[in-house]
Amino acid sequence: MKIEGKGNDGYVNRPARGIVNVPAALRDRAERNVRRRRTVNLLVGLLVPAIVLTVFLSVICDARSLGTDSVGNTDGAYGVVLADIEGLTEANPRIVDIAMLGAHDANTFSLAIDNGVDHIAADGILGKIFPVSAGLQYRFAVTQAVSPYTLLMQGARFLQFKFSLENGVWRAAHNVLGRELEKDVLDVLRFLDEHPGEVVLLLFQCTNEEENNADCPLFDEWLAGVEYKGKNLYDYAEIYVGDDALADDGSLSETRTDITDLTYNDVTDGGKQAGIVLLQRYAELYGKNEYTRYFYDMDANALHRWHSRIGCSVLIDEIDDYATDLTEMRAYRFGLRVNQTQAAFSGATFGDILRDIGEWSLLKFASKYNVELLENENFSDWLKAMPIFQVDFANSDYGDFNNRVNGAIRARNEEIVRILLGEGATVADLYK
Repeated sequence: MKIEGKGNDGYVNRPARGIVNVPAALRDRAERNVRRRRTVNLLVGLLVPAIVLTVFLSVICDARSLGTDSVGNTDGAYGVVLADIEGLTEANPRIVDIAMLGAHDANTFSLAIDNGVDHIAADGILGKIFPVSAGLQYRFAVTQAVSPYTLLMQGARFLQFKFSLENGVWRAAHNVLGRELEKDVLDVLRFLDEHPGEVVLLLFQCTNEEENNADCPLFDEWLAGVEYKGKNLYDYAEIYVGDDALADDGSLSETRTDITDLTYNDVTDGGKQAGIVLLQRYAELYGKNEYTRYFYDMDANALHRWHSRIGCSVLIDEIDDYATDLTEMRAYRFGLRVNQTQAAFSGATFGDILRDIGEWSLLKFASKYNVELLENENFSDWLKAMPIFQVDFANSDYGDFNNRVNGAIRARNEEIVRILLGEGATVADLYK
């Protein structure tokens, strides 16, 4: 049966349109344009994967290249960044207010492909594919170009050490293995011995943190045995944590100094000696022992957000958002605040990868990003909200970064001293 107004297929009947005669020249031109667009689309479809594959293979083959020819500033110009600030001991700022240059994964300069991966990574996918992706993994494991001692001499005062116990030896580790951790600790001890009045914050992170195994509890006692001129790290930390900070049951007693209240004079004995604040990530994995009183739990005493992205514009947006959050909550009341600016391949989108396809190492990313972050119009606000400015390639000389960032940090610390020396000044005045 035929329904009025509809064809036999059920669709509404429409009057036939008149046929328009197109000139042959226009028809040929249209057909050429269609063919051209198809050719362009095909070439783009082939070219983009080819570029990605070429870069990927070049990274793998160029196993020992980090994408930069420079090791940055190594002139030791910033061995003293605090001790010579006039009025510092009188102002006696809190440690959590002092601006600092931070070095992310500060002991990764020694990582080497020939060392292979740590035993944790070896059991996972990264370990399985390491023989065919060593160059790529290496490029995304090395975050600093020089030793911890050189980083300290270039102004870094917040250092993060990653490590793993490998065949009974503590080693620098960021998937790829580096030198013995003892050498990195000795670097810090040497610096402390040579620079009275300076303050170092040192964060230890055992790469075994996801395993509740027996390795991490062995660390604290081992650290006590690493000495330089008869002193270990605990000797520099003991000055502000009393012997009674460990209760009989092994827990921390209420007599322990809260990190929020810890001052420059507490840590340095009024500027007479160097001091260190020791921190641990996942501190519960180290257990309770006679050395527990020397460590602060990083996650309980610091606010820090890992953005896990590559694109600099994306990082800037996320840093802005986090700084705003910390400012609005008056986070200076609660502990350390760390601006984590380092790039991370794990959080990259395809757009991120295409945008930065020519970089392909954390050092190369950082050489560019660090300058862009330093020059951002909101940098001073970030430094107030998050006084620890943590970066990869902390001693980079690209764009004169290392000199300029040390200048900016010193200016902030001098401002802090001036404010605190003002009549009736309070900590809140530092954040107005």
